[in-house]
Amino acid sequence: MNVRSARGKNKDQGRQRIARGPWWVLFLFVPLLHGCYTTREVGIQVLHPPEKIFFNTPRNIVLLNRMLEEKRWNDTLIFHDLKVPVKMYHEISWKTIYGFTDVASDSPWTDNILFDSVFVDSVETMPPPLPKGQRDRIMDRNEALTCVDLSGLWLSDSIYTKEEFMVSDGEDGGGEWFTVVNVILTIQTSWYLYQREDTLPMDSTLLLDTLHLSSAGFSYRDAVGRLPNIRKAIDDLASMAGQHNAYRIFPVWDPVTRIYYTGSKKKMKEAARYAGKNQWMAAALIWKKLALTAGRKLAAKAAFNMALVSEINDKLDIAVSWLQRSLEMDDSPVTRNYLDILKGRIGDYHKMNLKTSGS
Repeated sequence: MNVRSARGKNKDQGRQRIARGPWWVLFLFVPLLHGCYTTREVGIQVLHPPEKIFFNTPRNIVLLNRMLEEKRWNDTLIFHDLKVPVKMYHEISWKTIYGFTDVASDSPWTDNILFDSVFVDSVETMPPPLPKGQRDRIMDRNEALTCVDLSGLWLSDSIYTKEEFMVSDGEDGGGEWFTVVNVILTIQTSWYLYQREDTLPMDSTLLLDTLHLSSAGFSYRDAVGRLPNIRKAIDDLASMAGQHNAYRIFPVWDPVTRIYYTGSKKKMKEAARYAGKNQWMAAALIWKKLALTAGRKLAAKAAFNMALVSEINDKLDIAVSWLQRSLEMDDSPVTRNYLDILKGRIGDYHKMNLKTSGS
């Protein structure tokens, strides 16, 4: 019996040793905790280049709208089965111009945006460019080097219906037949891009934009009554068409997600609090000191964060320098990926003739 008791006692002591672990495991685990770093996401705006580089210096831009002559203002235009009063057509064309402006006004290539119009006697899908003398006079009176000409606008719609059986939520599996109405609105726009010193247009394009609307009802009339406001939908589509062309010509600001490092160290926590409040320069004062004086792992993370602050301030060259410093202390794949992203952005900036130092 004493032997059995001794064995039981030894088994309990063994369990305690396993649960506690040797003392050196505890001391090894403590520095690992202090060496752990977490990340937070932050959204920033970055400048993306256009589809094609047409020019890369700031300038005055004149937007030209071709309007029908005044004698036709009471007419109605017929686009296939769609009837549009001329006055409404003019409103839609100006909506397209203003949609273009929404994008172009934020571009670093734009000093001022001006508006002008010329009168034409008919609506065409792709009319010829304006004669050089006429467009030069337009640019001269607006003191503009570049003219964007909305030369044509064409509207169409398609309506189709179908019957669908919709099962009810009840246990009997019953349901009802509904009429589904689908409307596809289409706007086709033609554009020219003129440069003051060029004889031929710098660019010509024909763009197609569509908007799909749908509704369901107990009858065709009920379903049509449930459709969104068609007039507003056309205006929205026209604005989209203008934006579509502006994205081709101008660099635009787009939202992206970046990360920065936080940690258990007191100073990293303090800097993270500043960053969380969008107080990036206050955070940078802490991160910069850590990047220059702390141990290699911590300094590498702080240098990475300094690269983010530099990018936020549009100082891409400086951001790259901080990432290279970070890699010297800790060869991290996350840092290498960020470095590749910034090098790509610097290449885009050079194409757009924009500074990468922020000065």
